[in-house]
Amino acid sequence: MEYRTLQLADKDAVEQVLAPLGRNDSALGFANLYSLTEKYGTEVRLEGRALHVRQRRRLPGAVAYYPPLGGEDVVADIARLLEEAAGAGERPVLVGVTPSQRQRLEEALPGMFAFSTDRAFADYLYRTRDIAAYAGPALAKKRRETNKFFQLYGDDVSFEPVVPACLDELRAFQQAWHEGSRRRGTEEHPLELEHRKIALDLDHFEALGLEGILLRIAGDVQGYAYGSLLPGGAFDVMVLKGNLDFRYIWRALLRELARTVAPRAEFLNLEEDLGLPGLRENKLSYQPCALLARYQATLAGGAAPCSV
Repeated sequence: MEYRTLQLADKDAVEQVLAPLGRNDSALGFANLYSLTEKYGTEVRLEGRALHVRQRRRLPGAVAYYPPLGGEDVVADIARLLEEAAGAGERPVLVGVTPSQRQRLEEALPGMFAFSTDRAFADYLYRTRDIAAYAGPALAKKRRETNKFFQLYGDDVSFEPVVPACLDELRAFQQAWHEGSRRRGTEEHPLELEHRKIALDLDHFEALGLEGILLRIAGDVQGYAYGSLLPGGAFDVMVLKGNLDFRYIWRALLRELARTVAPRAEFLNLEEDLGLPGLRENKLSYQPCALLARYQATLAGGAAPCSV
């Protein structure tokens, strides 16, 4: 069976594989897998209860593969994957390797792989109830700033769920936000990729199982946030945008989103910081309860694939 581009019609089959794994990796939510296909060149192969994922544009000079998801024997599945990649003349790199998978590979194939982890791509997890109240001394500043937001704008502020009837307004706000970011000199290529990803999400909002909130101030859309539930039950905050002319708007948006999803999600996943110092400082300031690190595995010293 050949790899092919991930399709929206694959959602049910993919989620049937991912759900029992109970993982909260933002990369393994179907919505992100689908809408980041352009960025990463994502292709899939479904074989019985196993999902094979490879990404041709994720790593320079290599093809990224997730360890086959849902298979019965990860070592045998990876050995087969490596043999296929070698036969195709590829340089394979395993991505999204969990600590338990690393241990299993090191035990079964000692010295075969060199493992590394990149702090820039660790997901940030938070307890939803803490963000919904900005509870405790460590979040007191966030609580005060959110209160200040409502003191400044509260009579004009309203939140509502994202529904089909408001998607055109949301698209118009996103377009204005995008154009403003370009004028401020944001790096063009990643900005365009993100903008197209958001457009794709909005075009298939219900089909992707997305949910979110819209923030109005004096009747006009000034911010929004959305995401999806992950197989492990955390809510992945995929996008959060706000008009920064309104002070502390992101604080208010995140708190309201947390309150909206709290009955169904014990954790929020705010995804990675990409190694950007300002973004890292901001995400740490919300007091994550865990950083979800994953490993890359490359063949050590040019080792050849082996059968198991």
